[in-house]
Amino acid sequence: MGSATYVLECMRVEVRYHPLFQRWLEEPAEVDEEVFGEVMALLTALELHGRALEDEVHEESHAIVTARYDLRALRRTPPTNTTPYATDPPVLRIIYGYCRTGAGDDVTVVLIGGDKTTLGNVRYPRHIAEAQARLDQYCRQYRR
Repeated sequence: MGSATYVLECMRVEVRYHPLFQRWLEEPAEVDEEVFGEVMALLTALELHGRALEDEVHEESHAIVTARYDLRALRRTPPTNTTPYATDPPVLRIIYGYCRTGAGDDVTVVLIGGDKTTLGNVRYPRHIAEAQARLDQYCRQYRR
């Protein structure tokens, strides 16, 4: 039986990090170099492929259906084409959304990262609320 392959459309989008996400991003670098590399690979895939990561074929990103905005989560595990060796914890999720700038351009804003290894989906309501608040704040600041 052959393995499934797919081609991602390369569309290069602008990805910005919320300042509090940037602070969180520095934590994996201190903990585990391999995990940090996988997180950076996911963020690079988001920058290179944008919404192409969001269709049903790609496992790197999934919709957060309980959010009031179009929020999505990059996932380190289970293994994906971007993170093929990510079989063990931490089970990281990186929530991102979209904002329109004052110039009328859409940008992708990476909002919050977290480990759901021990809390599972129990952490989602709090992180979704925080991500939505961060997106509101970010969009208000950068729409000018």
